Amino acid sequence: MADTAAIIGPSDANAPRKRINSQQDLQTFTDSRLCDQFINFANELCEAIKQKPIKPDRAEQASPFLLALVNMLDELEHWIRDFPPLVQPMRFGNKAFAQWHSRVVERAEELLKTALEKATTISPEQRASIAWELSFYLCASFGDERRIDYGTGHEAAFFAILFILGARGVVEKNDAADMVLLVFAKYIRVMRCLQSIYLLEPAGSHGVWGLDDFHALPFLFGAAQLTGMEDVIPTGEVYKDSTIREYADQYLYVDAIRQVLLAKKGAPFHETSPTLYNITAVPTWQKTHSGLVKMYRAEVFGKYPVIQHFLFGPTLRWPGDKA
Repeated sequence: MADTAAIIGPSDANAPRKRINSQQDLQTFTDSRLCDQFINFANELCEAIKQKPIKPDRAEQASPFLLALVNMLDELEHWIRDFPPLVQPMRFGNKAFAQWHSRVVERAEELLKTALEKATTISPEQRASIAWELSFYLCASFGDERRIDYGTGHEAAFFAILFILGARGVVEKNDAADMVLLVFAKYIRVMRCLQSIYLLEPAGSHGVWGLDDFHALPFLFGAAQLTGMEDVIPTGEVYKDSTIREYADQYLYVDAIRQVLLAKKGAPFHETSPTLYNITAVPTWQKTHSGLVKMYRAEVFGKYPVIQHFLFGPTLRWPGDKA
């Protein structure tokens, strides 16, 4: 689904690592072909999910590998029961999250190896190197275990997993819809559970002037999913109770709005989330989606505090390195 150079096998020297250490580094990234490829890949995924609801029987048609990824995320969610919140004086940032995260770090590579056994498009040797590489991004996808926070930079790490799976040929174009509506949707459910159980702090939140305290991609993917559906779900009705009740389980954008409303109960939507409220005035979902893609590039990939910890490695080559 994306092209990349030949991959070097696992070694400490090739391990994915932070490369954005200055504004100049950030400029190198945002001006790069890789940054363009990320946006193009997001657009591929968006095209694949237009007007496709999330239905209970969707998994029946999915590839064994994507189902294995969903099962892996299920297991991570089940681990939360093993690390109940600790009694502590501060309300937010429960330190039990660090225990849960430590298990993820300990077992990530083996979990990915197990999932990749279901991938039929790659060799056993490739499975090992891909599992090793992806483990770095998986560990970065759920928040910071020291600060006990989470934000769109961590979400971008999970997006990188999807991109790498496409770049390495593990998934094919016909897997695109399931990558979003099954795998990414399950990831969001795990994150919501982590956020509610461990009371993760928003990382670099814009407060009421942001889209959401934690996420960006559910809105970007969700607007694409609703493209052309203004007669069913008008943009100006998306936060209404009737819309939430009927459509939140099927459409990512409506589900994301539901989560915002639950998190900020007790005050009007236009006060707690003015940016999201203002977006409801955009007449079509296509225009909403186009604006969100531009916003994502500018506010996630283009903001140093958000993207500074992003990892570059064998597949996601640092653009500043000479070939």
